[in-house]
Amino acid sequence: MTVTETPPEVAAPARPAPAAVAPAARPPGLVAAVGSGDHKVVGRLYIGFSLLFLLASGVAGQLFSVDRVNGTLGDTILSKDTWFQVATFHSITALFLGAVPLLLGVAIVVVPLQIGSAALALPRAAAASFWGWLLGGGILVAAYIANGGPGGGSRRAVALSITALILVVVSLLLACVCVATTVLTLRAPGMSLDRTPLFSWSMLAGSVLWLVSLPTLVGVLILAYVDHRYGRVRFGAGGALYGEIRWVFLVPQVLGFALPVLGLLADTGATAARARLGQRGVGVAAVGLASFFSFGAWLQLSVSPGVTRQPVLPALALLALLPILAIGGMTANGIRTGERFRLHSGFLFAVLAWLQLLLAAVLGVGWTISRFDLQGTTYEGAVAHLALLAATTAGVGSLWYWATKVFGRPLAEGAGRLVAVLLFLGSIALAAPDAVSGAFGKGDEATKGIESLNALSAAGGGLVALAVVVAVLVAAMALSGRGPHAEVPADPWGGVTLEWRTGSPPPAGNFATPPRVISAEPMLDPTAEEATA
Repeated sequence: MTVTETPPEVAAPARPAPAAVAPAARPPGLVAAVGSGDHKVVGRLYIGFSLLFLLASGVAGQLFSVDRVNGTLGDTILSKDTWFQVATFHSITALFLGAVPLLLGVAIVVVPLQIGSAALALPRAAAASFWGWLLGGGILVAAYIANGGPGGGSRRAVALSITALILVVVSLLLACVCVATTVLTLRAPGMSLDRTPLFSWSMLAGSVLWLVSLPTLVGVLILAYVDHRYGRVRFGAGGALYGEIRWVFLVPQVLGFALPVLGLLADTGATAARARLGQRGVGVAAVGLASFFSFGAWLQLSVSPGVTRQPVLPALALLALLPILAIGGMTANGIRTGERFRLHSGFLFAVLAWLQLLLAAVLGVGWTISRFDLQGTTYEGAVAHLALLAATTAGVGSLWYWATKVFGRPLAEGAGRLVAVLLFLGSIALAAPDAVSGAFGKGDEATKGIESLNALSAAGGGLVALAVVVAVLVAAMALSGRGPHAEVPADPWGGVTLEWRTGSPPPAGNFATPPRVISAEPMLDPTAEEATA
């Protein structure tokens, strides 16, 4: 025995292994959601509540459409004191509580996955933006119920609705900051801006557009609140307040809210064909130019009443049309040269949304030509409906395309195709009669709509509402965890962008190892093993 050995009889007793520390229990349900900074949770909250607001907006729009079937307003369902409030509630909620937050919710979930980031930039700010938006949306609805909103009979409720809309818009702008910052600063190594997936690029371009245009709306709303609260000297009272925000529903600004349609079409088209899209630089430039030409904050009618009749407006509307055509051509060429073609529901939604946006842009060019005298008619509403329904179709379609990343399970393909077709047919049936009425109606018909077409428009609104109901039910089942529990594939479509490299649902941190990319379609690149073989 050496001196360094320990005699058996005096050996130190073995120390017991430390007890395993149980992981901290995570609070369930709503408690976890309230305090979460996880971008996937925040995005799902935006998605869920925006779908509910879209449903409320659809109901209001349907009431308005049915009420005017006989050619007059305020005689059938709504009173003469409430029809204008219902109309403005429909338009405001469709944009600021429905289409835009739905797209932002999808972006908050998907953009970090597409660019290879472990998280969303400024996650607590993103969570704050959601709760501020939800609070503002709830107060806005309550103000309308209390006879507020533009044209409301309660002065305090009207002031409350203005305040709530300010909170809604500011919260959405904060979410835009989070999305844009993520794309600009948290891309995976090797992913330059020209390699960024076009949906993420379009969300960056859209966020920048909204950040530079909607602060004008916030400023106008603040002035309107002060004026309404203390004197009603500058902006007047009642329905005159709606004229101060009408520009967001006019061409070219309204086209900018559907900008992510272009990115969704390109990405889903590349997946459908499993192809590298040629002329990628053209696509990147087209999305950027579409954002630039869609800036419409200068259309402030109270500052310059004749601004919509300036010759520069038709030129900008025509220029905004060209990028839409360019993205469509680039996607079609990619499908032509691809390895295969698979018409999945996500691509079907994207194609139909692109067609809606294209039609809105074409009609928008006609609206801007003062010689046609279409401004202030139902033709104007037809253009706005098509653009906002294009954004809505893209937002709902993205849920089917990225369902395994958003919900952790796929959504039924049959239901997705049904919703896509209903949204498209409903949008055409809703907008076409108003466009015809505004273009060819005479006298009262130019503003109220040709009576024989109003029923068709109401039927179109019913189809849109039905599509939203089906989408809400399917999404609710997915969010509640009901439905099939089979193992979900990481890449059910054979996608080409980075989000399909991680699991479904994505794990904490999104990726097991930080990804590196060498092209714009990393899923088509050879793996390390293939490269060294």
